[in-house]
Order: sequence, then C-alpha cells, then structure tokens
Amino acid sequence: MRFNLKDVKFSKYDFIRKISLPKDLSPELSELIGIIMGDGNIYMKNKRYELSITGDANEDVEYHGNHINPIFKKVFNINPVTKIRIFKDSRRCVITKFESKGVISFLTDCIGLPKGKKSDIKVPKCIFSANKKEIYRFLRGLADTDFSIKFKTRYKKKNYYPIMIGYFSSNSFVKQLKGLLNKIGFSSHIEKREKIDNKKGKKYYGSSINIVGKKNFDKWMNKVGFANKRHITRYKVWKKLGYCPPYTNIERGELILIR
Repeated sequence: MRFNLKDVKFSKYDFIRKISLPKDLSPELSELIGIIMGDGNIYMKNKRYELSITGDANEDVEYHGNHINPIFKKVFNINPVTKIRIFKDSRRCVITKFESKGVISFLTDCIGLPKGKKSDIKVPKCIFSANKKEIYRFLRGLADTDFSIKFKTRYKKKNYYPIMIGYFSSNSFVKQLKGLLNKIGFSSHIEKREKIDNKKGKKYYGSSINIVGKKNFDKWMNKVGFANKRHITRYKVWKKLGYCPPYTNIERGELILIR
C-alpha cells in the first residue's frame, strides 16, 4: 500500500533531524503499528506532538531498548528516548518516547491511529490489505505489548495447556482481530470479560481474543513469533518442561532453562 504524504506536516526540528517517512507499508512499520496500538499513546496538544510507549520496568526494558528503538530508527530515522519512571504509588515503568510533528501526523492521518485514549480503536485499513508477512508482524507487535500467555492445568496437575489472551475494551476491535486471524489461518474465539481495578474500585468490561492449544501456540511461534523476551522465555520453559510453572517471569525462566 502506498501512502499519500502530501498533507503530512513537518516541524523545523523534523527537518534538522532528517526525519523520514515511509511511502509504503513494510513489515517493520506493520510491527510498529501493532506496538503502538498495544502500549502506545499519541499526545497532540499545544503544538506538542509526542508518542510514548509504556511497559513493565522489570520485564520490558530489553525489549524497548534493543527492539523497539532500532525499528523506529529504521522506519523514521528517529532515536527515541527510553527511561525508567517511578510513580507515586511505587509502580515502575519503562517509557520510550519521542516528539515529532511529522511522524505523529503520519501515524494519525495516513495510518489512522487514534490520539489519546484507545477506547474505540480499529485495525488500520492498510493492515487488512497487507500481505501475510506484514500481518504477522502487526500481530507480533500487538502481542508483544498487549497479550498475556497463560498455561492452564485442564486435565493434569501441571500448567501445560497454553492460552494467548489479548484483552481490549473495544469489542469491535476484537472482532476485527478475529477476522485478521482467520485470514491467515489461525483459529480463535472471543470471550466477554470483566476486569476489576481494586485500587480504584472500578469494573471494566470488554472482550478478549483467545488463541488456545499447543497446535496454535507452535504455529504462532513458527509464523508470527515474539520479540519480547518475557513471552519467549515462557515459551522456552514450556517446550523444555512440557509445562510452565505459574508466575514464571524472565528471571525465574532463565534459571529453569540453564538447569
């Protein structure tokens, strides 16, 4: 797909930094779109054009620094800044961000990514018309940032049965994801879900796209894969042991893998 860049607006600082914009969709851009739709936030106000991507400070630092940043450099010739942020409630996050009028204008006007809250997100049209490789990379970016991997006991005592879960507040977005997965040969199902924020005392309602079973999980790793070490580690533990112990993070997983 070729993008119309005529109406994209640049700042003087964009020209100084030699920011570039892609004319066509690529696997790398597709993955960035997935990453931004997962953990990204676009802020546009008072002549400020900022994109930030937020992750867990314990699990996602390497993913941000060694994977996300190089892709932004390749696609837009921009160098994001990655920092650890500590909030008042002691939560620690890794945040990768940059400011660029040209890049933000491209992402919102050409790709169609939303500004601010993502309560009504949609799969961009360019992804629906993309080739399989580009769709794989979009799904990888989304899953690396916003999917969880769980292993259920089902008929055994150990957690052996894999389930990939992507929860979103937008039910229509989840339906679109299911259609996209069907297009590339993955079976999945949608489940209505309720999330409770104990700190705020609020309930949130949405839907999840669930990709379940060993066959699907192995197929995902062969076709789509992960770039985030938190998911890769859990997959490797599951392949080695035939199950994955609960609460396996990167640190615990690496200890299991070196035994």
